[in-house]
Amino acid sequence: MRAAELKDSSFARPMPVIVFAVLALVLALRLAHLSSELRSPLSFQPGPDEDYYQRFGAAVAAGQGADTPEFTFMDPGYGYLLGAAFKAVGVNAAAIYLLQALLDTATAFGILAAGRLLGRPRAGLLGALLYGVTSTAIMFCASLLKETCVASFVIWWMVGALALLRSERPLAWLGFGALCGIGIALRSTLLLLGVAALALPAFKRWGGGAGAADGARAALPAFPHRLRDSALVFAGMAAALAPWSVRNHRADGGFSPLPHNGGIVLHQIYNAQNPQSAIWIPPFVNYSNPSEIWRGYAAEAQRIAGRPLSPTEVDRYWKDQALGFMWQHPGTVVEDVLRKSLVFLAATEVPNNRSSMEERLFSPVLSALPVSMAWLLAMGLAGTAWFAIQDRRWLVVAAPIAIAWLTMAVFWAEDRFRFHAAPALALMSGVWLDGLIGGVRRGWQAPAAGLLAAAIAAASLYLGTRFPPPPMRWDHIVWGYIKMGNAAQARALAERVSRDQPDNAPIAEALGYLAAAQGRYQDAVREYRRAVDLRPRSYLARYNLAKAYLALGLRAQAAEEAKAAASLDSSDEIRSLEAQIEAAP
Repeated sequence: MRAAELKDSSFARPMPVIVFAVLALVLALRLAHLSSELRSPLSFQPGPDEDYYQRFGAAVAAGQGADTPEFTFMDPGYGYLLGAAFKAVGVNAAAIYLLQALLDTATAFGILAAGRLLGRPRAGLLGALLYGVTSTAIMFCASLLKETCVASFVIWWMVGALALLRSERPLAWLGFGALCGIGIALRSTLLLLGVAALALPAFKRWGGGAGAADGARAALPAFPHRLRDSALVFAGMAAALAPWSVRNHRADGGFSPLPHNGGIVLHQIYNAQNPQSAIWIPPFVNYSNPSEIWRGYAAEAQRIAGRPLSPTEVDRYWKDQALGFMWQHPGTVVEDVLRKSLVFLAATEVPNNRSSMEERLFSPVLSALPVSMAWLLAMGLAGTAWFAIQDRRWLVVAAPIAIAWLTMAVFWAEDRFRFHAAPALALMSGVWLDGLIGGVRRGWQAPAAGLLAAAIAAASLYLGTRFPPPPMRWDHIVWGYIKMGNAAQARALAERVSRDQPDNAPIAEALGYLAAAQGRYQDAVREYRRAVDLRPRSYLARYNLAKAYLALGLRAQAAEEAKAAASLDSSDEIRSLEAQIEAAP
């Protein structure tokens, strides 16, 4: 390293006390959010995927039911991590939130470690600080969603890849392959990072780092060694994924380690009834919970086929349907991909299970921080472009960003997919800031990077006005208050929302529940009847309507609604209600 570089503070390692202070801030922000989240109604009303994974983890902890078609439908890694935690501490969401806050702090440390491996420790420190104040990262810590684990995997994948570019130990490639397998178990789309890992040995010879000397480049591995290293990566991945292959084979006879939801997800996105490839639930599915999606799609495929189908056959049927639509409407598919690519750049959010708008109502930490994606995308993408003209290793850093974009463009434009790029974007934001701090004497690069970031930010804010966020899900908050035992606040909010949104079926269901809890069964029937008229496939509304009718002594009406509920869901509770109605005088 040249003397001038040694004097440049970009290459000076930050003092340990500064590193500790940054990591302490990262953890403190997450703990502060967690303290308010535990008192928030949103924590008492989990989103569809949260409910699914909580039941999945409970099944793993109990040692029964975890390999049924319901729980082989989604990526298994997070469910088994929850199961291990639940086995140790019980089904305790607060304990998971705390563990995820610690894990996300480790993600910030991974950003710092990646900066050091790039020879830019100050950029790594700045990136860790920026990630620490990223509101989306803080929000996901206090949720039963895999996103915090995926973000942590992504940064440590980058750290491992950068370290391997400097390593001569063959067994390190085997371990890196195992790490890739763990990531694929967390989220199937991370298979693309596994593919990138297989190409890493070849990249090591082409561009292991910036400014490699000719002699050092000549000493890099020859083709047989590169092939060996790729084979070791593949062997590590195969070993890590083998347990899921065995599990899936025992469950339904398939050999793939991936869940049997790929074709169903594709059909949800690409079909004639969903021309905008938006988040969509077909008419034959009752609710948006993954368990309900699986049951509805399986029942419909079997109805069409006229025979029972295995989970693999169900998935294959819907995959064929989706691919057939895509083949017949290529223009629509391209248009959808381009539109969702623009959403990736937009400042707005597209919530699925957790909504920043809703969380900010109850979290002082989130309400005090800016919405993160506009500035993170602006600085991160500009920093990536700046880094690309200086160091060939930019491809390693850009890979997670590109995969997050591809996931969002091909599948759904949701914040959780874009969040997977947040650690890499934060690191490159650190590179951008570090470059501006020391870029006064570097000619045109610093001003150009600044202008590029400004242009991206302006485009992101403009696109945010073109893709506004979806409306507030007041029913989640109302039901959260109900489950907290705060009926008065739930009723006041539900009545206000019902006046403004008379067609809101979940709010009508909540009002029916609150009326029944007070013994006002006539009011309960009226609200449940309205909910059923608005959403006929709500078997919960029909089930509760039947109970309200029975409480009024209207046995015939109760039996009719219970029968309708049973046609939509054959749970033990509905069968028990039918028996109770049958035995009623």
